[in-house]
Amino acid sequence: MFNFFKRNKRYPSFEPLKQYERQHHFFIRTAEWDWMDDENIYVVDPHNPRVLTLNPWGQWIFIAANGQMTVTEYVMYMADKYKGEIPEILDQTIIDELRTLVEYGIIAFVETKQRPESRFELPQKERTNVS
Repeated sequence: MFNFFKRNKRYPSFEPLKQYERQHHFFIRTAEWDWMDDENIYVVDPHNPRVLTLNPWGQWIFIAANGQMTVTEYVMYMADKYKGEIPEILDQTIIDELRTLVEYGIIAFVETKQRPESRFELPQKERTNVS
């Protein structure tokens, strides 16, 4: 019926996203990970003997890297989370974080929708409990 309470969102132009060469690519995890506590994760660096901790944006993107959304879909998904004004630089922030995670070698871009390898799908503790 009628939805009198639904507001039309005003989205920024997202020009950096429109120019981004990977805007239509999916992104997947390529590293093992687990929860440190209720809010923070660590990622096992697949290329060096260390673990990585990520800033909040890095964490959100890494956890979302299940190969089911394109970069554009993810930017719009995150934009829809804002109750008020959507930041003009939201797309650039996400693009910068994606680039950083790719440089770390813990996510990768793929052209088709696909799931991460099974060892990257779930947190380590949940994988060891699933038999």
